[in-house]
Amino acid sequence: MKPRIRSAIVQELLETGALSSFKAIDTHGHMGPLAPIYFPNPEPQDMVRTMDRCGVERLVFAHHEALVDPVRGNQKAQAAIDAFPRRLIGYFAVNPHYPDLLKEGVRNFGKLRGFAGYKILAGYYGTPITCDACVPLWEHAHEEKLPVLLHTWGGCTCAGPKQVEEIARRYTGVTILMGHSQYGAWDDAIRLASELPNVYCELTAAYAAGGFIQKMVDSGIEDKITFGTDLPWFDPMYGIGCVVFARISDAARRKILRDNAARIFRRWMSQPRKKQSARR
Repeated sequence: MKPRIRSAIVQELLETGALSSFKAIDTHGHMGPLAPIYFPNPEPQDMVRTMDRCGVERLVFAHHEALVDPVRGNQKAQAAIDAFPRRLIGYFAVNPHYPDLLKEGVRNFGKLRGFAGYKILAGYYGTPITCDACVPLWEHAHEEKLPVLLHTWGGCTCAGPKQVEEIARRYTGVTILMGHSQYGAWDDAIRLASELPNVYCELTAAYAAGGFIQKMVDSGIEDKITFGTDLPWFDPMYGIGCVVFARISDAARRKILRDNAARIFRRWMSQPRKKQSARR
């Protein structure tokens, strides 16, 4: 099959059914069941098997359970990372409604294995990322230069453009990934990523907006976009296909699917490691 888009990456995807010249890095994942939704492959070994099939090298994730029960959920995330240390990197999930647990998590962050940063689901909790309870997290992430994944959505006043800009300017050492790229408020997302060096657009769910990837690249922020899937919510091939078949250059495709994330998570990927796949 000859693709209409002239691209070596498009051609290899059509011929092999997966990325073969490089592996993607997924910067937005979850894990485990979540009632009342059925996920066919939500457990660590299932997800790594999915990653193998789709050509995804690493997944940075927060466990579903950690979003409602930070203690048990983060423990389950640690167990998964320990089982697949060469494939999984963790976001330590926090809930500002439990400020003492949040402070304890920040104090003990250095004892964790394979966690890169934090995840805040602010809009679901109804607590803005600028609230007092989040200050210890932001101070720690700023001092240690850690990434923080935010759930962002158009119209949300908990992690909307105003709140993201305030935090990004105050805590310049933090790398902020806007999960879902302020879904629907696309121009705001592009502006923030353009103006603020520590703010990135993350693509989960944004694939549904036709032409948005090309619009971001045309706006000059191809170095500020990361690939994500919400795995196990969406199969990685859906997002990979949307990036690969966008009308952008191969250089931009590779930056979005791998290079930008590799730069952010280099510290957690730097030591030489052997390939690790799910046991079948």
